[in-house]
Amino acid sequence: MRPIELTRLLHSGKTDSFFVNPDHILSFVVGWNGLGSYLTLSAGDTYLVSETPEQIIGRLADHRSTMRAEEHDGIVTYR
Repeated sequence: MRPIELTRLLHSGKTDSFFVNPDHILSFVVGWNGLGSYLTLSAGDTYLVSETPEQIIGRLADHRSTMRAEEHDGIVTYR
């Protein structure tokens, strides 16, 4: 899958853009005090990112809209 760009919030207060393969995203939840989101990846790492869960969902939806959907036995997959 094509990676999506997110912005990681570092402990120093600085930000760092990075790219994530959507296949490696296990979960994301609202950050502390509504600040961004905590993003958990399949490698076991958790990051605080500046994007809200709604923004992450939007980027994933934008990503899927550029993909080709295939249906097999009632199950839709995207390539």
